[in-house]
Amino acid sequence: MSATVQAPGAVLVGVDGSRHNAAAIAWATAEASSSAAPLVLVHDTGGRTSEAAGRATVDRAVSLVARIDPDAVPVTEVSSEGPATGLLRSAHEHDLAPGGVGTSMVVVGRRGAGGFTELSLGSTARTLVHEAGPTTVVVPPGWMGQNLSPAAPVVVDATLPGHGHDGTTYLLGAEDARAGRDRALSLAMARADREGRPLVAVLAWSVDATAALEGRGIADVWAEHAAAAERELAEVLGEWASVYPGVEIRSITTDRHPVAALLEHAQQAELVVVPRGSRGCALVEYAACPVAVV
Repeated sequence: MSATVQAPGAVLVGVDGSRHNAAAIAWATAEASSSAAPLVLVHDTGGRTSEAAGRATVDRAVSLVARIDPDAVPVTEVSSEGPATGLLRSAHEHDLAPGGVGTSMVVVGRRGAGGFTELSLGSTARTLVHEAGPTTVVVPPGWMGQNLSPAAPVVVDATLPGHGHDGTTYLLGAEDARAGRDRALSLAMARADREGRPLVAVLAWSVDATAALEGRGIADVWAEHAAAAERELAEVLGEWASVYPGVEIRSITTDRHPVAALLEHAQQAELVVVPRGSRGCALVEYAACPVAVV
């Protein structure tokens, strides 16, 4: 692992004109302002409406941005490629543009204007979270953050992506899994430092079912695994603590399912950061706060 500080790239937000979309625009505006990053509003007509209608939708979003941050000067784009395709293409172009830093962030609402009303996660958010690409932040509808406590933490998933239930098997290659965790920690630590918030790192552990066949006491096995998890998390966080000495770090190890543990901490969080994978897919659908999938 190498704990390094990265400059933020452009913040792109998908705009669809729906009532669910306002929270995503508000979050993206605040993020761009706080990180001094360019703000890009991207609307895709999907070929169903004219470019003029698309421009009108973007103009309403620009008005919302102005109410949130009068100093913001967003870039606007209208395309007809499909919402996820347009956002990914635009993020790639901003990363490659002169001055681009390769770390653009895409922000979307949990669901948009279309689809079935029973769906909690829209097709655009689902595609962006499932496919490899830039960091994607999914914002729940109605989440504006006005009543958020200044002490609300940034929560990060420190359990290795692809971590098997036995605590030893990886569905991803070990190096890829650790790289995913490092990306999540990098974003979470930088945000906690920038926003003056504590960081809560959650590492879930479990015991291989075959351990019951070893003839050892359950209490001894559990204590051994719990101690190993605490050592692992302390080692992982040690280097990051030296890079961000001003961040208050709270370490949590648990034998609960990682999604259940993260959802519990998300109830009072400012943001949850999780590596791309199955846990991220579950969290964006049910978390009470915005979730960044890296």
